Amino acid sequence: MKSTLDRRTFIKLTASASGALVVGVSLQSCGPEKLPATVYGFSPLIKIDTDGWITLIAKNPEIGQGIKTALPMILAEELGADWKKVMVVQGDYDTIYEEQWAGGSYAIILNWDLMRTAGAKVRYALIEAASKKMNYPVAELTTRRSKVLHTKSGDAIPFEELIVEALEIALPETVEFKAIEAFEIVGKSIPQVDLDQMLSGATKYSIDLKLPEMVHATVLKNPVFEGGVVSWDDSQTKSVNGVIDVVELDNKAYGGRLIGPNSPNFVNGIAVIANSTWAAFKGAEKLEVVWDNAGSRKENTAGIFKRFHSQLTNTTIERKDGNIDSAKRNAASTFEAVYELPFLAHLTMEPMNCTVDFKAELCEVWAPTQNPEALQEGLIKLFGLKPEQIKIHLPRIGGAFGRRYYVDYAMDAAVLSKKIGKPVKLTWTREEDIKHDWYRPASVHKMAASLDNEGMVTGWQHILANASRKTSLGREGNPAGTEIDAYEFPAGFIPNLQFEYGHVLSDVPLGQWRAVGHSASAFAVHSFLDELAILNHMDPIDYFLKFLGPARIVPVVDDYEYDLGRLINVIEKVRRNSNWDTPLPAGEGRGFAASKHSGSYVAEVVTVRIDENKKVTILRVDAVVDCGIVVNRSGAEAQVEGGILEGLCAALYGEITVKDGATVQSNFHDYRWMRIDEVPDMHIEFVKNDLLPRGLGEPPLPPAAPALANAIFAASGQRIRKLPIIKQL
Repeated sequence: MKSTLDRRTFIKLTASASGALVVGVSLQSCGPEKLPATVYGFSPLIKIDTDGWITLIAKNPEIGQGIKTALPMILAEELGADWKKVMVVQGDYDTIYEEQWAGGSYAIILNWDLMRTAGAKVRYALIEAASKKMNYPVAELTTRRSKVLHTKSGDAIPFEELIVEALEIALPETVEFKAIEAFEIVGKSIPQVDLDQMLSGATKYSIDLKLPEMVHATVLKNPVFEGGVVSWDDSQTKSVNGVIDVVELDNKAYGGRLIGPNSPNFVNGIAVIANSTWAAFKGAEKLEVVWDNAGSRKENTAGIFKRFHSQLTNTTIERKDGNIDSAKRNAASTFEAVYELPFLAHLTMEPMNCTVDFKAELCEVWAPTQNPEALQEGLIKLFGLKPEQIKIHLPRIGGAFGRRYYVDYAMDAAVLSKKIGKPVKLTWTREEDIKHDWYRPASVHKMAASLDNEGMVTGWQHILANASRKTSLGREGNPAGTEIDAYEFPAGFIPNLQFEYGHVLSDVPLGQWRAVGHSASAFAVHSFLDELAILNHMDPIDYFLKFLGPARIVPVVDDYEYDLGRLINVIEKVRRNSNWDTPLPAGEGRGFAASKHSGSYVAEVVTVRIDENKKVTILRVDAVVDCGIVVNRSGAEAQVEGGILEGLCAALYGEITVKDGATVQSNFHDYRWMRIDEVPDMHIEFVKNDLLPRGLGEPPLPPAAPALANAIFAASGQRIRKLPIIKQL
């Protein structure tokens, strides 16, 4: 297989590959008689030292998705490295890397060819150098466990003995990739490279950072969306031991509420500067602030949903196939249902924080961000800096789920560091973290189906009404674009289909959330399909398979399509694995859902028990995933389990409510999450194939909520059409 990576992109990533570059000294060697190992850079991603250690740069932000391990695994595989002699180093932000961000389950998708090509080009140089040294034809040489190996004789030369000669080799335009069946690293279960440090508590997150002369800060933001500051009394705050200063944060002085489209600026409020985070927190508690809320809608949850429901009859058509009105007129029967989903917070374990050292010549940032490019752009726009005046470090991140795609909290820290002339470590309280999130949009979905004499769908209408995150984030274009897409399921499967959108304006800040729109639409669509199955006295999996039809490729829009062979396969496997056709005791039930997201196919079955007090116990979750090649099975399993658990947590308990224009919830006591004793047994199977790897961080989440709701119906006869579930039982 040949690399398809374009020359321009690869040149950026291998700028130093044509000559030796001594970049440092390794301390791997020991003993007074031996010189320190010299490190040579083959590219910004790959360095090899004279002791045989290979340093691989993990360029993308590590937010818990395992990418700091997965991308180097791909590099090491194509290089032919010995994983036991690989060191992985987190890269700082640098435009040389390209696509250096985390989100949308894109990291492996975007970097698969990039990493393979980078590794294969260095492998090419090592083999060419070995061929000259060993007098064997290139075609008879390969790389394995950090050696160039002559396959016929077994002769081998370690990489470290070929460095100087290999650096003189001109790299080719294209390279041959390793055969997938020859993989020795990719596809294995490899622990995260930071695991030992994580288990011992030695891992340094941004929140752990300490710098000379650093001060600490926290913020108290206007709790009302779109509000500002009138005045404040900080006399009690300044009486707190350790408090240094109190500073207003006014975004009007820095361009307003948005840095740019899809990039919100910091929210107006007051910052407390202190000699410790605790002193800053205590000082903030004593602040007395008069807030300016004249420009706010002062919304309430009930009013927002009332407007959503009203907007269901005032919509724009976003996709129209066939004639839905004709399908209704000619139907043997019709069925309708309405589903409601709440706003959701992210609740990352590590609250928002950032450290900035803003000097005249350099602004240095330690940022737990998914989106360092947006951070750099924000610093350029707000302060007039040049890119070369900015250095962004990317420490390991304690959870993100889309929240850290936005850099508002980093702008807080930058403003404060510039104002006081010292390094500032800003840490939000949990309360500020929840009350000033960029929430998953709430929504109302009206579903309508026209049915034939056999109960199968001949017409499908999906009307969604909500406030658009596209509008909230100042992005141009149709507000429906982030809420209901032309490729939403079951587009392409029904001859008469219509998607409609009702747009409602709101002050509630909206943004990315794990699987975003699909996390909501999947609940409505797959709950509705389950209802149609029960309405027609059919087993839900049988009904869904009949709804899909035979294995084939189903075009949806542009190049987006469904491979039904893959979808049917994961459904049939999860049916078997979950013992779907085996009866359960009274009070127990199974629910099913399956979907495609980020190129991956996922089918899930949730098994629950409902007691006489309507307490729900999730007994077991079965999932079968077809994501193409699994790069790291250990990381993949963690991603699937984490996605399912987040979907279950949100379905059971997740809800942000609004009163008088402000978020009500403030901490784990009123934004509940599953406890460890609530976590079910989980059984995950990956379909083995040689197809290109697709996304995995988000695809397991959307089926979880409908599968759980459908299981509750199977166990109790109670249909869940409104989330969170805990409020419906």
